[in-house]
Amino acid sequence: MRALVAAAISMFALSPLAGAAPASQVPFVAGLTTVNAVITPSGDYESVEVVDRIAADGVTLIRSGEAPDDSGEVREITVTRKVSNEDRRHSRTLRIYFHESDPLEFPGTTPSPSAAMVEDLRAGGKTAVIYLDVVPEFGVTMVERTLSGFLTRVDSAPVDMSVLVNGRLEMLHAWHTTGHLSESGDGDDFEFYILDDPENPLVLRWKGADVSSSVLRIEFPGDSSNSLERSLAEDRHALIYGIYFEFARADIRKVSERTLKEIAAVLQKHPDWKLNVAGHTDGIGAAAANLDLSRHRAQSVKAALVSRYGIAPERLTTSGYGASQPQDRNDTAAGRARNRRVELTRP
Repeated sequence: MRALVAAAISMFALSPLAGAAPASQVPFVAGLTTVNAVITPSGDYESVEVVDRIAADGVTLIRSGEAPDDSGEVREITVTRKVSNEDRRHSRTLRIYFHESDPLEFPGTTPSPSAAMVEDLRAGGKTAVIYLDVVPEFGVTMVERTLSGFLTRVDSAPVDMSVLVNGRLEMLHAWHTTGHLSESGDGDDFEFYILDDPENPLVLRWKGADVSSSVLRIEFPGDSSNSLERSLAEDRHALIYGIYFEFARADIRKVSERTLKEIAAVLQKHPDWKLNVAGHTDGIGAAAANLDLSRHRAQSVKAALVSRYGIAPERLTTSGYGASQPQDRNDTAAGRARNRRVELTRP
């Protein structure tokens, strides 16, 4: 099984920039989270990447997802990767895939473009790249092909991309690049959208080698304009996108713990507050099943806050609305991602 894919962002709109306002920045901070829609020959799935730790010698990333194997069986996978600061700055060798059995580090490689690659695109319009096409063999990840070539920017300026960031549609600027990467004549056409930020050069969307990926949303801590406490205090309402559930189930995935902890901290700070926890789904599936699922997911959130953080159960009520109150369209992956959410309301 190929493991989880690196970050990439789906777009709601694309156009070359012409005198546009500065792009909203996505800071590279601990807790930065990207939720990705991945399409592979084995099946489609969502993965979540979290910047777990930033240190003087490098960064630690944790990726998790319910990924299908070659037989179509779906199971939860979590992988950890450490990337040195030297590689984040200078490496031009992309190793996007990882497996549970892989070592913590792959020196000389990076899971997303480096700062040097973004600077190349800014200065000369193209950048050299090596893409490691890897497959698992008998529990060991093997490099099947080492593809090399150039990524060349399509436009003379970055394109303007509308992305769901901390629950809001924000404008990000990205380099649209294409290139044919090959090894001894055997190769593939690639397309990458790369965030125009050397400090945080996320792959916003990519396709090639029979795989494609796009980020459905981005979340990061420290955004005071969209803090949970502020939203509940001023609006008595907050949209929560950082709680992840198993596919078609109400079981909460481990990657949700940061968000659960934040909700609990707000409740502990304001002991007089009570909350209604409401579950919402996308429009895929039968209405009755979605309604039932949304109710059970809300109940799971309440149970987690009570059992793990000691929140008094009488402070929390639950409800579920299925797909009856969409935030966005259900015919796009990005729209469905906005619709799958938890809402908190102070009665």
